[in-house]
Amino acid sequence: MTFTLMSLGSGLLLAAIYAASPLTVWVLLAVAVLFRLAGRGLPHEERRRLVGILAAAFIARVAFVGALFLAGLPHHNDLSIGALAGDEAYYLSRALRSRDILLGFSYGNYDYFVTTDEYGRTSYLGLLTWLQVVFGPTPYSMRLLNALFFLSGATLLYRTVRTAFGSAPALCGLMMLLFLPSLFISSVSLLKESLYFFAASAFFASVVQLVRSRTARHVILLASLTVACLWLLNDLRRGAVMLATAGVAVGMAIRFAGANRRRFALAVTVAAVVGLATLSLPGVRTRVIDGVESAAKTHAGHVFTVGHAYKLMDDGFYMTPEAPSAWDLTLTEPQALRFLVRAAVSFVITPLPWEVRSLGELAYLPEHLLWYLLLALLPFGIAAGWKRDPFVTSLLIGFVLPTAAALAVTNGNVGTLLRLRGLVTPYVLWLGALGFLSIVDALAAGRTGPRNSVAVACPERPVP
Repeated sequence: MTFTLMSLGSGLLLAAIYAASPLTVWVLLAVAVLFRLAGRGLPHEERRRLVGILAAAFIARVAFVGALFLAGLPHHNDLSIGALAGDEAYYLSRALRSRDILLGFSYGNYDYFVTTDEYGRTSYLGLLTWLQVVFGPTPYSMRLLNALFFLSGATLLYRTVRTAFGSAPALCGLMMLLFLPSLFISSVSLLKESLYFFAASAFFASVVQLVRSRTARHVILLASLTVACLWLLNDLRRGAVMLATAGVAVGMAIRFAGANRRRFALAVTVAAVVGLATLSLPGVRTRVIDGVESAAKTHAGHVFTVGHAYKLMDDGFYMTPEAPSAWDLTLTEPQALRFLVRAAVSFVITPLPWEVRSLGELAYLPEHLLWYLLLALLPFGIAAGWKRDPFVTSLLIGFVLPTAAALAVTNGNVGTLLRLRGLVTPYVLWLGALGFLSIVDALAAGRTGPRNSVAVACPERPVP
């Protein structure tokens, strides 16, 4: 009798939730499937830890979305309800306008103008619109779906890193990835960030499996998945395919050059000779300067807008605000070199703790200090990772360098930099976690011997 009443109550509760938010129920079902697949093939204790971490991460996100729902109670008739920022409000209101037009609820010219605008037109916007049509307005359950995308991407990276480095570094990196505040907030936003992260993670994992695949069937399947990920990345963010393929190319080059000391020395020598010979050609130097000038114009566009800006060029270039498309900017070779050096340094250290201006930047400061710590741990993580799995280590570095370079030379706003740096943070986290554990292992081995080290707990396996 008690069991029957409990079953009836659970059914009524589920029916009530489905009536209020059907997409939420589907997300909960998908999350249960994710938990089951995430721990597949793992030892019982590790599977229990993994599911516990994923469950805690999802519950925390549900609580955050619930708090947003309660905070928005007085404004639930607003098209931008549930939005934390202007871009979120734009995406949601545009999707809802498209829904109203498709269902015949609206015939206004302004609604048609907004929904047919080319700005922001991506597959994510199409998905957001389709969900509004099928499930009704979903300003909060859409956040849970994006949380599902983020957790799925994090799980793909976890399984890939676990195979390469072992369970302890993988779990440590996963916990940081899921609970880092900036990534936590972006994972439940109404923007495309979570879907982009999932596509990038799937691309990373498929490349690793493709290189190690030994059967024609798996090669064809993984190659198809890789192409699909590239298509989605290209649709979500301009230039993403170039950055993704460049990341793979850089990773492959690092793996090839680092195979042994002789090959590394030869690769460095050849790269230096070819680079100097190429730059000695006037035509090549001109094209390089033109590229730097184009990036500098984009950077200055951020500086000339409202917000906390930082400068990469000499001060004289900022005297008069200019539109990037109409600016006849000319840099000398020394000026271009200084711009590139400042861009690289600023990407790593900006903002310095004493340069914090707003409450938002002050709230971000603890995470920013963690970023410094991760960068300090990076050499130790690379060294430890190279011993465990040089290919995955090389690929993690490769996924960081091209994207970091592109962001460094085209940015000029602190808030934008901190947000976009999240594109490379997930890959830095794993190496930083491995570096931290390798230091702990070294200290523990010095005191008690090698038996308790993480490296011994995760025995070596053959790697390509």
